[in-house]
Amino acid sequence: MAKFLQLIRFPNLVMITLTQFLIYYYWIPSSDYSYISIDLFHYVVLGTILIAAGGNIINDIFDVVTDRINKPHKQFIGTFISKKSAYSLYFLFTFVGIGLGSHVGFAINRWWISLIFIGIAFLLFLYSSHLKGIPIVGNIIVSLIVASSILILIVFDNGQSAEEKHPNFFNQVSLIAIYMYASFAFLINLMREMVKDIEDINGDYNANISTLPIILGRNRVNKIVAVLAGIVILFTLYVISEYLQGKTITTVYALLTILLPLLYFIVKIWQADTKREYRMLSLLLKLIMFFGILSTLIFYYFESYDVFQYILF
Repeated sequence: MAKFLQLIRFPNLVMITLTQFLIYYYWIPSSDYSYISIDLFHYVVLGTILIAAGGNIINDIFDVVTDRINKPHKQFIGTFISKKSAYSLYFLFTFVGIGLGSHVGFAINRWWISLIFIGIAFLLFLYSSHLKGIPIVGNIIVSLIVASSILILIVFDNGQSAEEKHPNFFNQVSLIAIYMYASFAFLINLMREMVKDIEDINGDYNANISTLPIILGRNRVNKIVAVLAGIVILFTLYVISEYLQGKTITTVYALLTILLPLLYFIVKIWQADTKREYRMLSLLLKLIMFFGILSTLIFYYFESYDVFQYILF
């Protein structure tokens, strides 16, 4: 069971689930009748994580050669599970995930939502089979897919007014929150993908995969990632200044869990050189992502009313 959970990247799936439920429960209030019911939302979450799990499996199938060098202790295809069985699991998870997402789409008379789930599943396959070997393009695609697990929540609003007084009240708040979290997730994941490429440079080189570190070298990519970290810092400062003026608790939370860790990350990535250092930096980015998601709880319990007032009036 432990190896199976590693194969499907269980912690990443938990992160997706947590993100979607936090947005549903705290950024889309229950009085917003324009959104889907909790029963249908469960199908959305399950469909999303099944497609993601399938994407992780197909990625490992195509990474058998590179994983022998980069992650020999984490190579499951051909050891823990045969390639044939892995393909069966991939198709099972992917098709069930598409089916669940499509069911919700048809339930709210939006059949075209099924095309979104199909498109995401196809992109995951394309990324693993071809796009990963294209410098920066693969990194951007997989980061967009991560952001899409948040952005996809937008399409399930059925468009009915929640209240006569402020018909778009909750939609405005939801959209702003979803776009902010999606942008944050995209940038952090893009950085993490590039750090992982640096970490896996030896295996990718032997497999003739032209990643950005192989083309530009470690030091140049280190600096690019540091610049991206600086952009995330500026983005976070913009969110604080635009929506959280005078909100001490949230500002301190962002300082301690996002801004300071990112400054530390910049210092360390600038001088990183060993595989162990890059692995630790990748873990740090995952923690920053996690604490960024948990900021929803801080917004809700300490600042939510004032933020809503600021946005609307």
